[in-house]
Amino acid sequence: MPAVDAPEPAPGPDSVAGRRALVLATCGTLILGLGLQLAFYRRGGAGSLSDLPHLFLKRGVRPGALPYVDRALEYPVGAGVLLYVATVIAPSALGVLLVTAAGSAALCVGITGMLHQRVGARAWRWALAPPLVLYAFQNWDVFAVAAMVLGLLAFERRRDGPAGVALGLGAAVKLFPAFVVIPLVAVRLAQRDRRGALRLAAGAVLSFAVVNIPILAASPHGWWWPYAFQSRRQATWGTLWFYAFRILGLPVHGAAGAHFANAVALLALGGGLAWLAVVTIRRRLLPIPAAAAAIVLFVVTGKVYSPTYDLWLVVFFVLLPISRRLWLSFVAVDLAVFALVYGHFHGIASIGVVRAILPGLVVGRAVVLVALLVEATRRPAASDAPVPASARPAPVGAAPGPDPAPKPLRAEV
Repeated sequence: MPAVDAPEPAPGPDSVAGRRALVLATCGTLILGLGLQLAFYRRGGAGSLSDLPHLFLKRGVRPGALPYVDRALEYPVGAGVLLYVATVIAPSALGVLLVTAAGSAALCVGITGMLHQRVGARAWRWALAPPLVLYAFQNWDVFAVAAMVLGLLAFERRRDGPAGVALGLGAAVKLFPAFVVIPLVAVRLAQRDRRGALRLAAGAVLSFAVVNIPILAASPHGWWWPYAFQSRRQATWGTLWFYAFRILGLPVHGAAGAHFANAVALLALGGGLAWLAVVTIRRRLLPIPAAAAAIVLFVVTGKVYSPTYDLWLVVFFVLLPISRRLWLSFVAVDLAVFALVYGHFHGIASIGVVRAILPGLVVGRAVVLVALLVEATRRPAASDAPVPASARPAPVGAAPGPDPAPKPLRAEV
């Protein structure tokens, strides 16, 4: 039977003070992020860092014009729902940015609390993360990241159904949490818990379906349009595929380039996830390292890369005891890519500078991510093993209970 959680000790003064400091730091980081967005906000939203004002102006989603039904939108249905809600609350380019930013900020603070409870002081990596400044208000990524973290922590407590629901809702906003389901199912199979694996998968499928089916029924073409749009995209200049195809003389541009990139990326991702499932079962990987590996594989094998994807990975540099050197390397490459790409978009860096520097940054980022993949998929060491609740101090006067679901050790920042 699944283990049952024993009562948690009341948080001590140090824990409360630490959480308060982290929350305040997160708020400071978010204020900087919003200030950055507003500093580059121009021409009623036609010029902005965030994608949100552009989408509002370009796609025409309004209170009387539903996404997917009346207007095309290149994002999954959950993102379209969030965009529509924002337009109902504040139907302007700036209003959509600020309403979505308010929701993202609340979720960022919530993520800080969850991470602090799980790993303690290492949550400072999230609270002060440069990608949080740069991308928290760029898109709807924070909504999917929050759902992924919630799902992972629920899975650790053997709440497989709710974990699947959270991951499915996250995938309805941005697809990447869906790929976490595969290694988590493998974790349960390695534990010979088929029911848990089924509950997880069923929760993910059902929650994803609940969000998508109404739009699919109302407008099958509109529902499919985001996936058709993405399939027509070629390998972008921020991916390894773009440079590999050019070096090898393979198709890069046009419909042929898009079809070829689709085939190669899907084969690479499918093969990578199959390998990860086998490794997870054979090495009995813990759930969070397995999930981190899935996200790395999704980012590395994808034919499209956006700097905002780095925000997906920050939580794994917090949840896993990754070295400071690797964390700082990740941050350095992230900052360099942001300065170069957005500098070009805003007329600061010429296309010649981008072509000269970006390939090196793409390779450098790939090296960092492969190192993270290796760390995540190595056989769990003793220091990675979860700490049973029986080894934690019990509340004064509490009766002994059964061993709860594992809770990992805290590690240094």
